[in-house]
Amino acid sequence: APYTLSECCFSYIKSPLRLANLKGFYRTPKECFSPAIVFETRNGIKVCANPQMTWVEKAVERLQKRKRLHA
Repeated sequence: APYTLSECCFSYIKSPLRLANLKGFYRTPKECFSPAIVFETRNGIKVCANPQMTWVEKAVERLQKRKRLHA
């Protein structure tokens, strides 16, 4: 499926998000200029994060573990 520009991130959130507030995540398409992880919060807000930040890597790991436990 063709990607839309709205799936790309143009800036990253500055401060870490609390894991308890996160519902899920996905990576932006390779066609995007800036690679990003998009976190989805429990109230449906989507937030772009820098995949090279330590807190982002940790949050992704934890969310993947959480998903496996509930699968």
